[in-house]
Amino acid sequence: MPIMSQDEYSRIQHEVPYVYKIQNRTQILYYFGERHSRDPNDEQWTKAKQMWNEFVEKTNNQKRVVLFEGGNSYKRNDEVEAITEAGGTGFITYLASKQNIEVFCPEPDRKYEYDELEKSFSREEIEYYYFARIVAQWWRNQDPKPEFEKYIAHYLKRDEEKSSWKDFDFSLDGMKKIHKNLFNTEFNLDDRNFFSKIASPVGTETIVNKVCRASGDVREECITKKIFEYWDNGYSIFIEYGSGHAVREEPLLREKLL
Repeated sequence: MPIMSQDEYSRIQHEVPYVYKIQNRTQILYYFGERHSRDPNDEQWTKAKQMWNEFVEKTNNQKRVVLFEGGNSYKRNDEVEAITEAGGTGFITYLASKQNIEVFCPEPDRKYEYDELEKSFSREEIEYYYFARIVAQWWRNQDPKPEFEKYIAHYLKRDEEKSSWKDFDFSLDGMKKIHKNLFNTEFNLDDRNFFSKIASPVGTETIVNKVCRASGDVREECITKKIFEYWDNGYSIFIEYGSGHAVREEPLLREKLL
């Protein structure tokens, strides 16, 4: 059974957060499919903590690992700071650090992902997708938000280093030029809804949505591969990812892990 297609997923209405458990006689997998949020008062964190506490209790003295989205393990002074600065990634890696439980991000290497996407899209289309995703992420920060120019420059610099692309303009001005070429409009940071829509795999209206879908497929392949590796090596697993990942992966995980 393949991972659920983007088209099939786009027709599904599901709860957020989307959560489930898969268990055999010796191992258990908890999947918390979150609503991407950096609001420490979001009620989903109460549900996530309940699920986490159950996982910790049931897997005591077992091999166990936390898989998280985002690429970096965040260690903060307290739970509120972890959520405010890094959302679900900060939340779950903070909790895992308190229990000395192993954490791992199963995201594909960015260079590998770039190479896969270049098979179907231009570099301008690919990088604008990553840019739009970070703009949408910036909007999810609690007020007062960090200075946008400094925030986005950090991620554009990372992309420049990861891509190994020569003679490509990774500046904010460069992204604004690509925006103009793709959409024939001026870049407008205040249009939060625009960035939310084009950085989503659900829509197909723009080429950026299509890049998003392709990126998602590359990521799902790497994520599920790592889940199977840990499971085959006897680990119980707690996963904290966006709800879309949880839904798309569920049929395959239930088929392979039960």
